[in-house]
Amino acid sequence: MGPVVNTLQGAIEGSQGLDLDGNEFYKFLGIPYAKPPVGELRFKEPQPALSWIGVRDGTKDGSACYHTNEMTKVTEGTEDCLFLNVFTRELPTDHFNLKPVMVFIHGGAFTAGSNSSKLYGADYLLSEDVVLVTINYRLGLLGFLRLKDPSFNVPGNLAFKDQVEALRWVKNNIQQFNGDPENVTIFGESAGAASVHYHVLSPLSRGLFHKAILQSGSALSPWSDETDHSAVQIAKIHDSSVSTEKEALAVLKSLTVEELFKIQTAYLSRFDWNSMRPIGIVIEPASRRTAFLTKKPIAIILSGDYNKVPMMFGYNNKEGVLFNFLRKMKGDERKVVPERFIPYNINLKKNEEIRRDFLEKLHNVYLSGPNTDDNIVSLMSDYTFLTGIIASVKNHSQTSAYPVYLYKMSLDTQLNLIKRLMKVDYNGCSHADDLGYLFKDAFQVPIVAGSVEDVSMRRVIRLWTNFARFGNPTPNDNEFGLVWKPAMARQLNTLHIADELRLEVNPEKQRLDLWRSIYHQSPATAKYL
Repeated sequence: MGPVVNTLQGAIEGSQGLDLDGNEFYKFLGIPYAKPPVGELRFKEPQPALSWIGVRDGTKDGSACYHTNEMTKVTEGTEDCLFLNVFTRELPTDHFNLKPVMVFIHGGAFTAGSNSSKLYGADYLLSEDVVLVTINYRLGLLGFLRLKDPSFNVPGNLAFKDQVEALRWVKNNIQQFNGDPENVTIFGESAGAASVHYHVLSPLSRGLFHKAILQSGSALSPWSDETDHSAVQIAKIHDSSVSTEKEALAVLKSLTVEELFKIQTAYLSRFDWNSMRPIGIVIEPASRRTAFLTKKPIAIILSGDYNKVPMMFGYNNKEGVLFNFLRKMKGDERKVVPERFIPYNINLKKNEEIRRDFLEKLHNVYLSGPNTDDNIVSLMSDYTFLTGIIASVKNHSQTSAYPVYLYKMSLDTQLNLIKRLMKVDYNGCSHADDLGYLFKDAFQVPIVAGSVEDVSMRRVIRLWTNFARFGNPTPNDNEFGLVWKPAMARQLNTLHIADELRLEVNPEKQRLDLWRSIYHQSPATAKYL
């Protein structure tokens, strides 16, 4: 029999794995942290998990939430998917020595992804003395449908409330896995990073975590801004006679998960990538007791009324590689024109002279050089990720007394996830490439001791786990030969994570100055940058 841990819901049997140094650790997979959100609980806020009798099998991943796998293009998962995985080096003894806890939230544009141990294996992170938790949350319409009539009790933000429920489970149970419930770091990549940022801003998450790491995403990224959708228009795709929210809810609850997913796919196809997202965060009425977010993220950050903790933000130097590759795969060979990169919430149509001026500047900075692909990648990177991340860092540094760290990653080794999976040739670090330095995946190449892959990965792991342990990624200046200073509004101290670590200040200043001038044309975004 494998290791058994008693949670508040019941006993669970796990199994053993080996970290990259060959040391054993324990893994407990497929632990339910909430009731299955099916039947009458579809589109409802998560409920605490049910108890079970006997010993539950925790040796296999729980079901993913229903989605299309971005790599295999196969639709997978079920509606019963609110599971988490726990990985730990030690189980509690009579002498408690609790370890820092790291809770990872996966990306996937809020419509895809899972906590699969085949993609997010703990073999690397567990070489350090931490406890790792990876979670699922509802995706797409199942996780984000919102009805505006409060009487239907479908307020939206269900995916984020799932994450809150998972964090509550961690607080109540992680000590049984030798984790410290008073030292929890939440971290995420892409949509997972935006999720982490929302938890920093949400009153619902207060007291459930103590540090935050945001990799390639933030609440101020254009794709993670406030969303809007009509349940009636969504339901009409299935039944054109639907005319009220009551009818829409009845239709959407009656469908199989497969039918609902087909409607979601059809609905999402109507939106251009540079428009208000139809699936994502919504602002809830402040009167709602379980509201996740009641104000726009920028307003919350500027007010200083949020969950102040040490934070670490970062971006990859070639974020846009993945999206340029996907653009080509989809046959979207339309000329990449500056008009597609004016943020949707900045309306320049009323002033044609200013609009023409910015379009010319965007063209001159990004699209006038000889290498078309490199230009497109830079433009996609800055618009989609860099501006929102830098805006978040600058504003948090002014409204929080806790440190805000900023990094730039340009690692380029065989661990780069996208380079391995997509077989794309480029120099630098694409969106999602950083995941290969934190998690072992099923496609991983063997790591040779002392190789650039080995050295780079161990360095990233140490920086991340130092931050989880101390709230400071370089607590000992002798370890890396430098001190990573927090960023300030006018001095963006940045750690450049390349083959070697380098300290830089305001590394992308020229390009950001252009975006700042664009953002300042709208009252809604003037205070971003």
